[in-house]
Amino acid sequence: MTASATAALSYLRALFDHLRQRGLAAEAVLEGRALDLDDREARLPEAEAAALFNRAAALLGDEALGLHVGEQIRPGHYGALGYVAMACATLGEALACQQRYQGLVLSIAPMRIRAEGAAVELSWNAEPRPDYRHLAEFNLAALLSFVRWISGQPLRPLRLDLMTPAPAELGEHQRVFGCPLRFQQAQYRLLLPADWLGLPLSQPDPAMRGLMDRLAERQMQQLARADDPVAPARAQIARQLGEGVPELGKVADALHLSPRTLQRLLQEQGLSFTQLVETVRRELAERYLAEPTLDLTDLAFLLGYSEQSAFQRAFKRWTGQTPGEYRRALAG
Repeated sequence: MTASATAALSYLRALFDHLRQRGLAAEAVLEGRALDLDDREARLPEAEAAALFNRAAALLGDEALGLHVGEQIRPGHYGALGYVAMACATLGEALACQQRYQGLVLSIAPMRIRAEGAAVELSWNAEPRPDYRHLAEFNLAALLSFVRWISGQPLRPLRLDLMTPAPAELGEHQRVFGCPLRFQQAQYRLLLPADWLGLPLSQPDPAMRGLMDRLAERQMQQLARADDPVAPARAQIARQLGEGVPELGKVADALHLSPRTLQRLLQEQGLSFTQLVETVRRELAERYLAEPTLDLTDLAFLLGYSEQSAFQRAFKRWTGQTPGEYRRALAG
């Protein structure tokens, strides 16, 4: 859990690229703030990113600004995430990378991927914030535009749910998304045909995929250390899972903390030790299942389960799918 959601400045460069094309200087939106747009390590609070979109929309008189910026997304705006996804063999692999490395561009609650009959649902939990509409629409339009770009196909989803109220004019939403829309929903959801997961991508490159995967993993680790006050505890739990269910005392000892201090640190983040173990297990399970060479029995052991059946039950509780169903959905 991050202390507060942030967006990578390299991702927000899509907005400033669009402003330049529209003849609007970045300074007009920044309102005196000094911002080095070439700093690939910089991040902005999500609320500040939303405010930038809102100011730009007002200055341009563009009520569909988020959609128009999202249409112009390219791998460079996503950084390592964009390049690793582009190098994947199938769209299912690329979406799994999007799920795994989403925090590199926007550290909100992770995207969930869930099979739903002949469809696959991508969903995000968020607070209903009408003032985040342009930013939210940018995120969704960017994802869909990127999927179309790397697949080389003008794909149309089955449905899109948005948490924000419906704007007065829907023409641009219908043009960009090309699917039925529902507003003021409980979550952001993008419903895709299940056969999309098996679509081949236009530029698969296993060597580049491996290189970019390693880069993305390093960047995720750096981000966790910078943003997450309980990142050391997460890492220690992940290390100890191979020995069974981690214990609070052992994790605290490894961190040179007392158990009471570790408990207090977790409570400040709204977590219990049991919840953190559960979260780490789920994150690792979803990451491991994206690796087809890992046997499910070995995977259960790596996650600290003495029996595969216990892992099966836990994963079904988390996602509504068995590990095998989840892996097949990713593989298409």
